[in-house]
Amino acid sequence: MAKKMEISPKSIMEKFSSGKSNKKKKMELSTSQISDAMESLLGNSGVIPGIKPLKNGFNINGKVMTAKTSSEDWGTVLDAIELTKSGEILLLQSEDDDKAIWGELTSKNAQKNGLKGTVIYGAVRDVSAVRSMNYPVFSLSIVPNAGAPLAQGEVNIPLHFENLTVRPGDTIIADDGGVVVVPQEHYSKVIVAAFKIKENEERILNLIKSGKSLKEIMKI
Repeated sequence: MAKKMEISPKSIMEKFSSGKSNKKKKMELSTSQISDAMESLLGNSGVIPGIKPLKNGFNINGKVMTAKTSSEDWGTVLDAIELTKSGEILLLQSEDDDKAIWGELTSKNAQKNGLKGTVIYGAVRDVSAVRSMNYPVFSLSIVPNAGAPLAQGEVNIPLHFENLTVRPGDTIIADDGGVVVVPQEHYSKVIVAAFKIKENEERILNLIKSGKSLKEIMKI
């Protein structure tokens, strides 16, 4: 008799993180499911406010590298790209979004270096070109103008967004719904909880298909 594969937090995380499973679609978690798990376990949704995808259809997750700069300075971004490892996601925080700190050239450089994507708490430009290269970019806003390569910001530091702190090594999950950050020390339990939420949602959907109303299912 074939030995039954053990289901553990580690095995679930490996399948979710690697993207190599034949059941990849089944293993995908949405930002909604992750944020629900975060809220339930930690009392914080983990959502970086206001961030939206430049192009729909991407579902990415990976360890984060961080950088902070101003909209006048996109030079710091170049340092951050070089320090971000292949397979990681770059998170940039700009003091404002008056000018873009990301665009076509930085996207091409990041893509060449193997980055999974870039999240910008600030502005991006060259949107048609970036969309055409299929590199995942998420941002607050879009503008046509940019600053200068001053390189006066900071790289590899904690970033603060309202009641959320993001540290290098935390995990970002991003899709059409936005961007959620899971703290490194809570990753295992959040992912396991999110899969339980996913399973429950699938159960509810099947009940709706069978003719039950959501109000009846939720006993409201």
